[in-house]
Amino acid sequence: MNSMTIENHNSSVHPSSDTILSIEGVGKKFGTIRVLEGVDFSLSSGEVVAIIGPSGSGKSTLLRCINQLEPQTEGIIRVGDVVIDALHAPSKQQLSKLQRKLGMVFQSFNLFPHLTVLENVSLAQRKVLGRSKREADERSMQLLTRVGLAGKAEMYPSRCSGGQQQRIAISRALALDPEIMLFDEPTSALDPEVGLEVLAVMRELANSGMTMIVVTHEMRFAEQVSDRVVVMADGRIIEEGPSKDVMRNPKHERVQKFLTAVRDR
Repeated sequence: MNSMTIENHNSSVHPSSDTILSIEGVGKKFGTIRVLEGVDFSLSSGEVVAIIGPSGSGKSTLLRCINQLEPQTEGIIRVGDVVIDALHAPSKQQLSKLQRKLGMVFQSFNLFPHLTVLENVSLAQRKVLGRSKREADERSMQLLTRVGLAGKAEMYPSRCSGGQQQRIAISRALALDPEIMLFDEPTSALDPEVGLEVLAVMRELANSGMTMIVVTHEMRFAEQVSDRVVVMADGRIIEEGPSKDVMRNPKHERVQKFLTAVRDR
């Protein structure tokens, strides 16, 4: 990793018209508590979308519904040719196909402490994709090199910093060759300086054309790296548009107040 600065993603390039993900009327309840309501959203291949908004607005729940860690209670989610309708429980085959299309990076790293860094990245490739140990390890080393961690391959996660562990987690998700990467506030548990290492990797992914949805509190990343910003509040999308337009000239009063509060903190 030669540079830890965040450079602009080329937002002047219009995303592909090929819709890779669509969400129609999605809602989610936990008992009597409604956390998502009437969410409509689409994502084009190669597009980078940042989702921002106050805590408790449903951002992380939306990601968890997309990958079915939390099944939605209303609406339809389409990822490629996989259709998940809240009216019908998905089959194991549907869920398996869906999860093959999606890579997920969480706030916590969820690495196996008893496995080396290399083994952490290789394990799922062997279990899910059926790669041989040699094939999986070769792919893992390519990815660890990409995120600047080839020298950590034989170490255990406890010997790595938080930022390094999150970059390992990103490598593990990429190793399954997902069509879409989902990031749930991947820098929130990290010190700001360390978080820049992770943001630099995400910037490189964006510049390489990876399709990404990023729930984030990093306003600079949202403005400079994403193509589009989606703002959520109270379980709904209240504003969305080209990143610089939303971040610099929001139309919704709630968004104006939120961005002012974040920037004045």
